[in-house]
Amino acid sequence: MRNEWHRRSDSRDDRPVYRRKALPQGQVRGLFLLPQPLIVATREALVSFALAGINDGGHEGIAYWAGREFADCTVFLQAIVPEAEHSHGHVAVSREGIGRTQRAARGIHLGILCQIHSHPGSDARHSDGDDELVLLPFENMLSIVAPSFGRGFDGLGDVCVHQYQSGRWVLCTAESVIQRIIVVPTVTDLRVRFEDPDG
Repeated sequence: MRNEWHRRSDSRDDRPVYRRKALPQGQVRGLFLLPQPLIVATREALVSFALAGINDGGHEGIAYWAGREFADCTVFLQAIVPEAEHSHGHVAVSREGIGRTQRAARGIHLGILCQIHSHPGSDARHSDGDDELVLLPFENMLSIVAPSFGRGFDGLGDVCVHQYQSGRWVLCTAESVIQRIIVVPTVTDLRVRFEDPDG
């Protein structure tokens, strides 16, 4: 199925996102911790939306990261995939869907702290519409956009990270994303490994 998807190239995918308003750039504010498996789970969710619309050339997808905010950092712990209306160039979650997502997070003592959605093409900046897509944004909330329906979302260098700062969305610089959003590996093995001379 993946090969069929790649053959269905669409010139719509090569266009830049629609923006009439300026998209300011800035630094990530705060410190965020993100387990590596959360990226994998999120990529799988975004790609599942794309595959649901394979006959249309792929559909945009959406997910949320739930976690906890502490005085010195924010920790993401779970991806929640909502019921959404989706098409090749659009994805939206109703207010009722947002409510179900929030209740799912609260049910395990977490809050919705980040939205992730995909774009069809290579431009992963917020469009004007994306600025309004996030319902109830709050100061320092993150909004991440993955290009190419999320297929290549292997790390934070593959996406655009936006943050809600002083009542507007800001595109965060790649340097600040690397410094302020720490991807935590599942295991760090510090044992010294010796090679077996007979093996």
